[in-house]
Parts: sequence; C-alpha cells; structure tokens
Amino acid sequence: MKPEDIEDLFRELKAKVEAGTISEDEFEAQLREFLFQDELGIYWTVGAQTENWYRHENGDWVRASPPPSLKRTAGKDGESGVEKPAARPGRPGGLDRRVALGVLGLLFGACLVVAGVLYYQLGRTPSTTVPAADSPAATTSVTSIPVLEPTATTTSPAATALPTEEASPTPQATATQAIPTWTPRPTSTPTPSVSPTWAIKYGSPFLLGPEEGSQFGRGYDAVLQWRLVDELAEGEYYHVEVCWNGCRNPDEFHGHYLRETSYVFPRRIYGGLAIDGKYHWHVTVRAQQGDQPGGPGDPAISEPSETRVFILTE
Repeated sequence: MKPEDIEDLFRELKAKVEAGTISEDEFEAQLREFLFQDELGIYWTVGAQTENWYRHENGDWVRASPPPSLKRTAGKDGESGVEKPAARPGRPGGLDRRVALGVLGLLFGACLVVAGVLYYQLGRTPSTTVPAADSPAATTSVTSIPVLEPTATTTSPAATALPTEEASPTPQATATQAIPTWTPRPTSTPTPSVSPTWAIKYGSPFLLGPEEGSQFGRGYDAVLQWRLVDELAEGEYYHVEVCWNGCRNPDEFHGHYLRETSYVFPRRIYGGLAIDGKYHWHVTVRAQQGDQPGGPGDPAISEPSETRVFILTE
C-alpha cells in the first residue's frame, strides 16, 4: 500500500467517528490495526493526533518519512511484539456532554461579539457561522470566523470557476439545462475591478468526501473533507463555499474559513433551505488581506476544487 492511501483510510476513519457513524470503541479497535512493515521488516504507523509517520527504531517510535510502499502486519495487535506509541490514540478522552456544550456556547458567543464589531465598522450585518465541530487532531486550532460579504474583489487570473464580485447578469437557463458548475456570487451593487496581483501558488484541493450525490438523513451531518495541498503559510486559509437553489441569490451562499482539511456543514442552521435538498460545495485556497479573512474578497492562490453535490433528506 502507498502511504497516501493509508493516510486517506485514516482520515476516513476519523471522519466516521466525528460524524457518529462508529463508536469510540470501534474507532480504537480499528486504530490498533494501523501497523505496517516495509521491505526490511521495519514497523511503521501513523500518529493519530499529529497524523505524522513514525518508525519503530531501537525500541522507540521516531518520526520519519515513510517508504514508497508498505504492507500490513500479518498478525493482530500485540502479536508482532512491537508496542504501539503512546501518542497513537487519535481521540482525546471523552468530554462530559455538558462541558462540550458549554465550550461550544462560549465559541458561539465569541463569534457574536466579533460580528457586532464588524457590523459597527462595516455598516452592514454580517452572517455568523456555527463553530466547526471539535477536531481530534492536536496540531491545529482554528476559531470559526463570521462570513463576510465583501465590498471589493480581486480576481485570480486562473480561477475560472469561482464566484466574482461583479454585477450578476440575468440568469439564462432552459428547462433542461443543468445547474452550472459554479454560479458567480451575485451582488446588488457593482464594485470597481481590481487588477490581479496574486499568482496561483497551489494546485486544486482534492476532495475526499462525501462522494457526489451522497445523501444524509435526519440526525446525520455532512462532513466535507479534502486533502492537504501543502503546508499553508501564515495568512493563508481554505475557503469552503456552499450554495443551494441554483446559487443565484446572495442569501443562498454560505462560506467558512479554516486551515484544517475538514468541515461539518451546520445542518441545524441551513438544513431545509434547499428546495430540492441539494447543496453544491467546493474549496479554494486564499490569502488573507485584511484583519479578517474576506472569502471572495481575498485573492485565490489555488485553482478551485471540483464542485460536488450532497443531499440533506428529512
């Protein structure tokens, strides 16, 4: 197996326990099988909290780059005689549900305070987003940021599928015409164009899940995941954008800014808004220009990912 395939399996396993499709006990049981060997018989594993690779050397686990190919160990955990690293469990101890709700409440309150300050400074009402679900990874911590409607836009020379801040033309579609890959975000007031000064730095983010057309029933959240394009520099972030009902109305767009590679779509806020239950989403890497990330107002420094659709059912 290639290390990249093993990493994908590991992230899918983490997404399942975060979405509640498997229990923590099942998660821990499957983690014990993440032990691999190279051609020389050296043991390798993935740190569940850091998601880094470790090699078993002189009775200890040392961080190292994995070889091009690995194979699973022949026996169950414990039969190899190799003790797993203490840092391998990727799930922190289960927090009391009331404590977790209290933490989420504090984060939501902080978002409201930031939204109030922005409303005072910008003279318009921003929309706030629900903080992303607690991630088990211990390497990065990002606070949810309110969604801002930009007043000016820079356009990337190579970003052909992203919304722009130009005046929206009258949609022209026939009864049999499919929804476009991505419709430009409409605005009520035209804004002056800005000459692009930022070059494309990264390739398109690769979407891991959910698959095209995946359906999520009542009580199940859509966990949007993609592969790390590279180590992001200071001030760079992933812009996740979701729209519905043809993506033609500014009130039918939702954006979120983060440096992690997964995002739980806030169903309790936006669920039921899509007439046909379909939500279109994609991911772009952007460079922050102001005090806060500005979404479409910040220059894109990557090609946009493909656009996928997930469905929320009742």
